[in-house]
Amino acid sequence: MREAIRTRPRYWAVLALVFVVGFGPAACGGAGGDGAATEETGAETTPEPASEAPAAAEVDLPDGVTAEMVAQGKQIFGGVGICFTCHGQSGEGMPNLGANLTDSQWLHSDGSYEGIIATITAGVPAEKSTSGSPMVARGGTNLPDDQIAAVAAYVWTLSR
Repeated sequence: MREAIRTRPRYWAVLALVFVVGFGPAACGGAGGDGAATEETGAETTPEPASEAPAAAEVDLPDGVTAEMVAQGKQIFGGVGICFTCHGQSGEGMPNLGANLTDSQWLHSDGSYEGIIATITAGVPAEKSTSGSPMVARGGTNLPDDQIAAVAAYVWTLSR
């Protein structure tokens, strides 16, 4: 057994360390960039600003979507929804992780509000992902349907 462990590539350990240090706290609800003071330093953290989506009043929102939903979705996207982990704070994507949400190219839906909700809810399997990385259902969170709808409303505005 020890022989098998010694001969395995060590890159898996590096990847695990990168995930735990880089993504683990955010995926577990910590280090979400909410402006709270950290325990270790007492310093206040400042999140990177998300890209400026057009003000909800400037675009014709889909039926049932309000400016308040868009604002709530932006907060969830950059916080507890952990969408920023793969799609970046501005929604422009992260190499080998999440797609760019700010352009007009939709890879896993038709780009409609309903299509975005469906993609977030169901996720994207690795074999259909252009990066080879899956997007787990609900982005790996326990967000309720109303918060998923708010995130979808915000994501919809990113490409408008």
